[in-house]
Order: sequence, then C-alpha cells, then structure tokens
Amino acid sequence: MPVIPLHNVPLDILLIILGYVDPISLINLAQTCQALRATIRPTRANLLQRLLALELIPEYGGIVPFIRSRTIQVSPPMGSKDWQSNKYACGGCLKLLPHTRFDNHNILRLDLRKPPPGSKEANRLADWWYLDGWDNAVRARIIQYRIYTRVRDELELLAYVQRQHYEATHLREEIPHSTVADRIASDAELLICGLRRYNRRCIECCFLRGDWVRSDRCPFHPYQVNRKQGVSPLPLATGRKMDFYNLFDRCFPNLFRPVPRAETGRRFYQLGNQPNKAYPSIMRIIRCGGCAKWYEAAWFRLSIDAYKDVYNLVREIDPRDSRCNRCFLREHGLVAFRRHLIAFARSLMLDALDRARFQVLYGWEQLRDDFRLPFGDFANYWAEYGRSIISDFPIQGENLFTGPFPTIHQLDELSRRYTLFKIFIKRIYQGLRPVRQTILDSRSNEEVMSTVMRSWFRIWYEDYHLYDRTYRRLLDRLKWIEEHEEEVVSYALEVDPWGPESYDLEAEVEEER
Repeated sequence: MPVIPLHNVPLDILLIILGYVDPISLINLAQTCQALRATIRPTRANLLQRLLALELIPEYGGIVPFIRSRTIQVSPPMGSKDWQSNKYACGGCLKLLPHTRFDNHNILRLDLRKPPPGSKEANRLADWWYLDGWDNAVRARIIQYRIYTRVRDELELLAYVQRQHYEATHLREEIPHSTVADRIASDAELLICGLRRYNRRCIECCFLRGDWVRSDRCPFHPYQVNRKQGVSPLPLATGRKMDFYNLFDRCFPNLFRPVPRAETGRRFYQLGNQPNKAYPSIMRIIRCGGCAKWYEAAWFRLSIDAYKDVYNLVREIDPRDSRCNRCFLREHGLVAFRRHLIAFARSLMLDALDRARFQVLYGWEQLRDDFRLPFGDFANYWAEYGRSIISDFPIQGENLFTGPFPTIHQLDELSRRYTLFKIFIKRIYQGLRPVRQTILDSRSNEEVMSTVMRSWFRIWYEDYHLYDRTYRRLLDRLKWIEEHEEEVVSYALEVDPWGPESYDLEAEVEEER
C-alpha cells in the first residue's frame, strides 16, 4: 500500500489528525513544509503551549518538583543540584528561563506550577482550531479566547475538587497527620495543577508590565510607590527560601568548602532547644539600575541588616543608583570595586565570627556565675575545683561578648579549662561531694545536675569542641580573605546566576596601573 504524505491527505482527514496531536508535535508539523504551515498557521497561544509542554521534558525544562501542599515541602529541596537546571516557560517573552527569573508566586502556586506526571494538564493535547478565512490577528484572539473559556469552564466544573483540596490541605492544628487527607489532596492536584500556567510571567515581564507600579494597594508592601514624594517603585522580587549557616554563606556560596552541619554544632538559645539546622533565608532578587538585569541581593554589597529584614533592604536599595558587581566595576574601576567587595566580605565574616563567639562563650558566662555567686549551683566546689576553672579567666570583663574577638591563645586556654570542667562533671556524676560545704544545699548530685544541664547548657557542654572548631575555622577564613583579595574579586565576577559572562580582569588591572 503506497504511503501518502501528510500534506497530501484530504483536508477533512488532516483536520481530524491535527485534533489529536500534542502542542510540540503541532509546531513541528507546521515547520515541515509550507502546505502544512499554511493549514496550521500557529498562533502565539500555540507557541506558548509548546513551551509549556517543553518545560515538562527533563532535557529542556529540568525537574518537575513535587510540592506537598499541606506543609509546602518541596522535593527535591530548593538549592540542591537538581534545581540548577530547572526552567520554566514565561507567557510574556515566550522563553524557557531559569527558575531564578521567577518569583515564588509564579512557580509555587497550584495553578501556575509544573503539573506532575500523570496529571490532566501534563497530558493535554494542543488547543487548535481550523479557522480559514480569518485574519491572523483576529484568528489568534479567537483561539486565545477559546483557551481562556475552556480553562474557566474546567475550573467551574472542578470547583468541588478545589474545595476538597483546600479542606485536605488546611486541617486544624489539633488534627494529626492524615494519610487520607494527603491522598485527597494528591488526587485533586492531578486535576487542577497547572491549569493557568499560560498566565505565568518572569520578573522582567512583570516589571515591564507595570506590576510594581500597581502594587501600592498594600501600605507595607515592599513594591509600594510613594506618589507624593515621587519615589519610583523598587524592582524587588521574592526568590526561593534557602538554608544557610550564616550570612556569609548566603552572599558568598561555595567560596569555601561547605562544612557538614554535623561539624558545626547544634544551635541553642538561652531558653529551649533548637535542632542542628541552618537558618532559612528568603532570597531577594533586585533589578540592577545599570544593566537592567536581575541579580540576587548579595550582588549589591549591602549592609548586614539589609539581608536580615526585607524592610531594611527596601530602605537601603535605590532603584536608580543600585549597581550590581559588574556595573559597579565598569563605572568605578577595579581598585574601588575591590575595596568595597572586601569590606563587604569582611563585614559578613565578622558577623559570622560574632555568632560563633556567642556559641563558644555563652556557657562560660553561666559557669562563672555557678561557681562564684554565693548561691550558684557549684558554689560549694569553688575552692577545690572552681579556682582552676574560672579564676584568672583569659577573657577580661564582665560582658564576654563586647570586647575584641578571642585569639587562638585564648581559645587554647579555654579548651584546657573545658577539659578540667569535664573531669569535674564526671566526678559529680560519680558521687563527688564538697569537702567543706559553704552554703546550705541539701540537693543530691542528680538534682544539681538536672538543674545545671538544662536544655541549652547541655547542648553547649556536649558540642563545645564543635563550636571551638567553627570559630577557629572562621578566623582562618577571615585571614584568607584579607590575604587573597584577587581570588575574592574573581569569584564575585565569575559567580553569576544568569550564566557565565567573561570579563577581562587583566586589562582592568593594567588600566588601574
């Protein structure tokens, strides 16, 4: 039986075939020959559907994250290597762009996120109609309106499913984890996930569309426009939530070898216990006033407070004068850029050192009170053990956290005293009693230790050697930054969230000379 080319198939049969193709195949057919292109006449809506289908293919769009709606838990976690190749389709500029060019709303919201495999939207066929005799512009509007009507009708039919999904993901706090609720939410997401992906826009398209100008309805919104004073809107978008051990790791990721969390020691507060985890930080993406590109806030060399609170960030960033690292280098030269960048890196490292100093010294401040105060828990052991542990303390002053940072010699002395304190605690557990009791204390050793080893002090006692190593490591890194300024500058120019971009450092050095 002879094979009939597709462009020679009768029109009525060809229309039936085109009604069962996916968006990618529809555009591929339109690119095979002029006859098929004249029949299909793809519109902007068809090209967008093709992009939305390509973003679900790992070769083009990367992973399809699984998001548990009840806990907003993302798998694989944001910041992992799997997210580096993750891309999303923009309905404004019709491009597949990295996830860093979208705010959280456009990639995490249920009707805008990537639909999981097996869902209704992931297996959708192309929305195409044969409208012969219509002008291309009119035909494109008709197809776009039909797609909008189709989505609207589907959402109306799925209103009950949406209500079920909301009830399954918004259980009361007193209700424990329910497998049935998770299954109901998962089944509902297969029907409604990604239905409005055509409305997704990258942050640049949102900016050009004027979303920052129209977002002044919230008086505390970071995009608010002060129309009376004529302040232009701040182009700042919310990025992913990432975990970092300190602000230096947030602004200079992977400049140094990452340290496993088990080697940093558990976090603690004065009251209560905090597990060994990093601090979550919401990334902020800012539009550079020079090159009009979007970069993470770390590329703008701000103060430490700006990275701790979004309102401080809004007050510090000037939408007209803010310059990324590259633009600042081009405008002010290498010498000024190196001076600002190294000062920025030192301020972040000193903040990390201050946090590490708190972890090292906070327990010592409590120990001084327990041994020296008349009614301290170890006051009866001052003469035999307290003097060798606390007297002539290497760090002077009543407040251990306001003076200069401890030196290596002081850390060595603290480590020696910590060893003596561990021996003392071991003897306490073995039944040691004071030779001469100076205060009336009828408590047993178990009762004393239960009072002393409260939640935060037990963490400090068990992880002190990890805090000591962390502090020493940060001291070495601060010294390295001061001695290797060129490496820090090269790192800041090579690390670019929008892809590699060459810059002639040698020519800039010659120009400065």
